[in-house]
Amino acid sequence: MTTKRRKPLWRSTAWWIAAAVAARNVNGLRQVCRTLAWADQPVSAGNRRAVEPMVLHVIVPVLREQQQIAAALAWFVPLLRDLPGSTLSLVTTAREEAERQHLAARLAGATAADLTVERFPQLTGGELTALGKALTGTGEGSLTGALAAEVLSGFPTTADVVTAELARLPEPDPLIRHVHYRGDGRKAAQVNAAVEQLTTADADQEYIAVYDVDSRPSRELLERTAEFLARRRADDGELPCVVQQSARFATQGAAGTWWEQSLCRGAARAQTLWTLRREIPNLRQHADAARRPHTGPGLPGLAQTVGHGLLVRMDVFRQVGGLPTFTVLDDVAFGYRLTLDGIPVDSLPFTTTVPAAEYVSELLVQSERWFQSYLDYPQCAARWHTDGHGRRRDHAAALTIGTYRGMAWLLVSPATALCLTVVLGSRTRLPVRVAAATALWAATVAPVRALAAAEGRPLTVRETAVRSAETLAGLLLKSVGPLTALGRWAATGTRQTTLAPKTNRRTTPSTTTDREFA
Repeated sequence: MTTKRRKPLWRSTAWWIAAAVAARNVNGLRQVCRTLAWADQPVSAGNRRAVEPMVLHVIVPVLREQQQIAAALAWFVPLLRDLPGSTLSLVTTAREEAERQHLAARLAGATAADLTVERFPQLTGGELTALGKALTGTGEGSLTGALAAEVLSGFPTTADVVTAELARLPEPDPLIRHVHYRGDGRKAAQVNAAVEQLTTADADQEYIAVYDVDSRPSRELLERTAEFLARRRADDGELPCVVQQSARFATQGAAGTWWEQSLCRGAARAQTLWTLRREIPNLRQHADAARRPHTGPGLPGLAQTVGHGLLVRMDVFRQVGGLPTFTVLDDVAFGYRLTLDGIPVDSLPFTTTVPAAEYVSELLVQSERWFQSYLDYPQCAARWHTDGHGRRRDHAAALTIGTYRGMAWLLVSPATALCLTVVLGSRTRLPVRVAAATALWAATVAPVRALAAAEGRPLTVRETAVRSAETLAGLLLKSVGPLTALGRWAATGTRQTTLAPKTNRRTTPSTTTDREFA
């Protein structure tokens, strides 16, 4: 009787995949630990230096966010009063009226069972309730487009709410500005329209600060930012050009079922770990390289900016022509342009906390939307090469880096699923199983424990198991949004949508003082 010889390990596809994933995840774990040792470190009162207050022109583009305006004003106005010369611009858009008409058309034929947050996430709870009552009053089985339009027209637009809130002030406040953008562009166009109306005496001393309406930057965050600006000016002789305030993500358990709450918590934690292992290290590496003399081929890395907590010096913002409006999203594309011009993007060593998706449907839509940035890279290369920005080899390098990052995101879920299958497989060879187990450990257990320890909350064995399992589930779901984006593009031939791919914000905003990511 002859025994079948096993093929050599180096000829095993599973081995090479598991080993590659393990190597990438172990390096990611190393970056997480380095970032945690660098960011959010406590500073004693005695070591804090007195710095001049910075001037921030906070730009908050809003769309379908009527319920958030009063709270945003209540937060930002007192915060900015301590920064003389700073302003707050709430930027509404005529696009909201057009989208409301489109929503009314989509509501035609909707039954009472269809009037849910999952089916129409763009509508508020009040709007859904009013539509349901109107439908009941007609005695019909479904809505008509005309009735839906009539009901929706009874609710104020975000521009109406901003106007009403400002009218409540006892007297006009020069700190607050309401800009109404009348074009059909999206967030980037709104920001650019607001900046065009700003007049500054010292453009190289003032910053455009882009935040979302549910952003809650704390006083400590602004103090840390001012200290960082002062340090960079002392080192470089000028204020930094661009500063990115990176974010951690937290959920508030708004979903009605335990499994959806758990899955969204895991996805939020996985996104936080991505910030710590990829976003911040890449920005630090790019900024260091951009400040060094660069004479070799290609680019010194590729900055990947995020359109939240983004501070851009006014003269730099105008130098690069503002945020790009020809792409589907603006954040990654803006980093591409900054890289071409050799402008460093500094990562602030202090993170903020932002709300994460609370429902799986919202999570998938958000992930699909974010992946659009990676699909924008070819358009960036074509436009800016035609306009004379960057050499051909610069664009080739940027596209290579962008393609690698996009593919890494696309392959997160398949690679994680493969490693899990290998670990659980009874006939898998031991070296392959060890490599796969190492990959999973470095992506879930070790970073989850490191994150909790850095927050001063060491985990029990049970807590470690629960959080690691949630994070694993988040990773298994991570590639669904990107794959949906590619599938929708292939099926429709376009990545543009009539409705802005966002939902109404239904949770209480988080702040930088909230460090609970359970």
